[in-house]
Amino acid sequence: MLKRSDMPKYRSLLVCLVVIAIEAFGRIVTAADAWSVQTLNDNKPWDKYVDPPIRIRVEGRMGAQGSSQSGGSFRLLRCDLKFNVDSAKLRTINAKHTVEVTGYFKKVGARQEFEVEDVKAIRGYAEQFDSSVSELTSKFKRATPEDWTELGDRVAKLSRFYDDAELMKKANTAYSKSIEIEYESLKPTDAEGRFSLAKKVDHYKLSNRRQIELVHEGLHVQWQTLRKSASPDVSDWQKFASSLSDHLTGTQDQFKNMPRDLQEAYEQDPVGAYRKASDELRVQLHRLFFILVMRTRLLHDASDDGRDGDMVADRIEATIPEESTLAEKHRVLCMEYRLSNIDALTRAEIEKLASSYRDRKQDETAKLALLKWIRGHELRLKGDGVIGMVQLADEYFSLLNNEPVAVEYLSDAYKIDPTFEEIKTRLAALGYQWRNGRWLKSAAEKPGVPTAVPQSPTKIAIGMTTKELRNFMGQPGSLARAITAKGVTEVWSFGPPGSSRLVVRLEQKGRDQELKVSAITNAR
Repeated sequence: MLKRSDMPKYRSLLVCLVVIAIEAFGRIVTAADAWSVQTLNDNKPWDKYVDPPIRIRVEGRMGAQGSSQSGGSFRLLRCDLKFNVDSAKLRTINAKHTVEVTGYFKKVGARQEFEVEDVKAIRGYAEQFDSSVSELTSKFKRATPEDWTELGDRVAKLSRFYDDAELMKKANTAYSKSIEIEYESLKPTDAEGRFSLAKKVDHYKLSNRRQIELVHEGLHVQWQTLRKSASPDVSDWQKFASSLSDHLTGTQDQFKNMPRDLQEAYEQDPVGAYRKASDELRVQLHRLFFILVMRTRLLHDASDDGRDGDMVADRIEATIPEESTLAEKHRVLCMEYRLSNIDALTRAEIEKLASSYRDRKQDETAKLALLKWIRGHELRLKGDGVIGMVQLADEYFSLLNNEPVAVEYLSDAYKIDPTFEEIKTRLAALGYQWRNGRWLKSAAEKPGVPTAVPQSPTKIAIGMTTKELRNFMGQPGSLARAITAKGVTEVWSFGPPGSSRLVVRLEQKGRDQELKVSAITNAR
């Protein structure tokens, strides 16, 4: 029986024996130090582990059924090392097992072999992964993205080594979990964080749908930040719209028919609608995103009263023609603005406004607008005398096709100054002659087959063209031109003022491409 006083001596002896044992058999590798077959291969040449011998644990897959396996030896997949083992231990495993082998190297001739002290079947790599997942998702563990990435890396390495597609799927599951945990921690305003995760999805070759979702969401975060700026710079909005094509396909593919229901759903919940959409539908959503940005950009500086409505509409039609309804809204707003400020319009502007109403089948509004514009300066022009009255006659006739009022103004002007040739020319152009002390409408002559005019020594004929008339008569002494709803009318006068003159009326009617003689009169 050992005495208490002898205990230190025996303890020292025990330590010595352990040291001798370690020196004789090498260090004992703990379970955490188990080598994979890949690690084993990477540590070639193996002769450095022969003397002194080092005990090693190796984990790997047994060869498939029919692989090189005989009594007392076996091989592991992807490894050319021969493992020598007791036959009884070998019978405890089969070719489908993943095994853990403990032993050491020894030299046999010119090569190294592995002497197996123990071999046992362990859980396969897929089962090991599932076990790790259970551990990481247990209520006792708050797994971090790094934990899941580490698991994914470990399984992906095994997948590549064994060319195992199923293991790669499991690795991708771990990577995806890492990304989603990181995504959940992102702030709503973190666009760059979403872009970074999208790059990780691409790096790990995960779902392309998830990658583009993250890119799309990051872009929307950027857009909301731009819009909510206290002092927005709309040039940045323009740049952002232009850059969308760099990240999303289909932003420049215009719709033939605008999908209004889809547009409404998307603008109410861009991220949610995008996640649910098919790949094909997502391309359409990219265009709707572009339209949303450009519409906001184009309307930001638009006036509330519609004064710049035509300009805004032009830009909408040029950039996002699908929004034709919006463009029309601004055109109508501009028309209403001009109608309410009609006195400030030029003649060209009022003619354009009237034409716009006629294009929209609002002929009565067009006439009222023209009449309102004329009456707005009618009193002033009357005060200008003959010149103003001639202008009013022209406006009533050319803008409203109101011949009676036009003739009334010309007649009044003639009474004031009978020598003013422009008055006579305009009345003659309208088919009036001075007879019995007043201007009377001459009988209408119907154009037909050209016939010679007996009283005309020049043989001018009804139906002659301007070229033919000029060849006969040369250049007229005066020429008046009027444009009406029915066409173009010109009156050519030949002869010196104050003498007997020949007045020729030419008209362009219907489908005629040029003016033709319609009436010939002598005037004094």
